[in-house]
Amino acid sequence: MLLRRADGSVIFAAYRCIFNCNDALEAELHAIMQGMALAIQHCNLPIIVQSDFVQALLSLTGKSLSRSAYGHLVAEIRLLMGEREFFPLKIKREQNRVADRLAMYSRIESTTAIWLGQGPPCIEELLPFDCNPMNME
Repeated sequence: MLLRRADGSVIFAAYRCIFNCNDALEAELHAIMQGMALAIQHCNLPIIVQSDFVQALLSLTGKSLSRSAYGHLVAEIRLLMGEREFFPLKIKREQNRVADRLAMYSRIESTTAIWLGQGPPCIEELLPFDCNPMNME
């Protein structure tokens, strides 16, 4: 998870090891849910959730996963969406390298970590390339 300001500077970066994760969709939904919860605590602005996983983004606005094994995650995300203006944004996989690197480190290290005001050293070189602005006007 990575939360940035409009100018691209980092508010926080985080990763979390999810034990007994069934698949990539479950991991992405966990990341969206926890990222949104942290974003709500750390900023007052509308939240733009960028993901390269279209099925995860579609589940937030449709009913596709409501009755699935991941329905509880989708329901929690929808509750969070009620607290702030929310914009889902599909991005290309090559625009999501920071999140992929953070996910890789969480698997390798089997740990959870959060950095406030900066990212960890493992993503420093990727930060300028993964800044995906969105015009909200």
